[in-house]
Amino acid sequence: MNYFYFIAFLTLSILILIKPLTKNIANKFIQLKNVKPIGYLTILLGISCIAVAVNQSEWYQTMWMFVTFIIGLLLIVRGLALIFFAKHIKSLLEKIFNHYFKWMVPISSVLIFLAFVIISRDYLGPEKNIEVCQSDEIIDVVCGFKNPEDIVVLPDDEWMLISEFGGIDPFGKDASSFLKLFNIKAKKIVDIELTFGTNEWGQDDCKRNENESFNTHGIDLIKRNDGKYQLGVINHKPRETVEMFELVKKDKDWEIEWRGCIVADPEIYLNDIAFLKNGNFFTTYMFDRGLTWNRWLLDVLFKPNTGHVKYWDGRDFSILEGSSGSQPNGISLDEESGTLYIAYNTGDYVKSYDINKKEIKNAFFVQSPDNITIKDGSIWVTELNHQPGDSSTCIESIACSLPFTIIELDKDTLKMISKYKIKESAFGLPTVAVPHDNYVYIGSFHADRIAYLPIR
Repeated sequence: MNYFYFIAFLTLSILILIKPLTKNIANKFIQLKNVKPIGYLTILLGISCIAVAVNQSEWYQTMWMFVTFIIGLLLIVRGLALIFFAKHIKSLLEKIFNHYFKWMVPISSVLIFLAFVIISRDYLGPEKNIEVCQSDEIIDVVCGFKNPEDIVVLPDDEWMLISEFGGIDPFGKDASSFLKLFNIKAKKIVDIELTFGTNEWGQDDCKRNENESFNTHGIDLIKRNDGKYQLGVINHKPRETVEMFELVKKDKDWEIEWRGCIVADPEIYLNDIAFLKNGNFFTTYMFDRGLTWNRWLLDVLFKPNTGHVKYWDGRDFSILEGSSGSQPNGISLDEESGTLYIAYNTGDYVKSYDINKKEIKNAFFVQSPDNITIKDGSIWVTELNHQPGDSSTCIESIACSLPFTIIELDKDTLKMISKYKIKESAFGLPTVAVPHDNYVYIGSFHADRIAYLPIR
């Protein structure tokens, strides 16, 4: 609805500057002998707007509902004015047209200003100070992480592997980051042991110095056709690569062994990865490097195609036909059904894609979706219930309490099964939701904690 009001206000700001058009409408109004029916209709429309706005609790904390309420009040006032002061309004219209642009240019400017205010804000409610990491009555958290952006459950169902995110332009510094192990039952965080083996799963000319740092992002884990567990990690440091590791269990501990890497275009940012069992994979090309904050805001607003899905066939990358969109982000593959799930972050959609027919099957609106988790017959995604203007103070904070929603969708139809709306809690800015043993675990691109909720 924010986008609806944005377009409506911008359109109106242009239309009122077209004097012949407005003059024609005004003349028809002035010639009417009885305008009371229009007044009654306007009042009815205003009451309908107010009813829609206040239909949900705490409606005044959401921009579009608040705007709808204000519009409703203005319509009622306008309707009453038409009923009781029609002659005065007609006289005023004639005076306005004698100095038309003196009136309309300021009004048009105000409409443009309001349009951009509406599109830049969504959440108008209070924010909770959550600098201190601790659970609250709304959500439980586990502290000790640094931007736990992506999560996969390990084969023993006792541990999770969590990718910590070092940041990319324009959202933060290109800091070093790596992977952490998390014991689900004990709620314990452990550094994972890394060794370097032979380069069997990457390009022959992709080398990595053992002393080089990583900046990890999206991850995926697959049990290959040969029985080995292959872990793929999108990495931004010291260059854009897809890093390959073998996950192995030695005694009771999980470890990873570097098994090669694949060099990506140095002018772009990748985001996430989804494996086939033969070791080939899909990855999302988000947007070009060098993206500025202002350009990203324009992308959020106008939603141009900024990237696409790439397919690695073991030798080269190719573009997945029909996958272009506004900031392709999370990606997940159901190989059995031949369905790829793609989250378009600034495009505000999750889509299912038939990899055999090379076409989109279904789509579901989700505001700023990030990573995608497949579990049984569902997919799980996160939704940010705010606009960029709401989060301006979050980047400098340790964690942010802006509202969000966890959404479960039917993986065949993308119809909603359940949702969990969270606000004013000890967690925010979610990126991934992973259901496991009656709980859903949630990561974030900007936090020192993960969170978990019971599944209803």
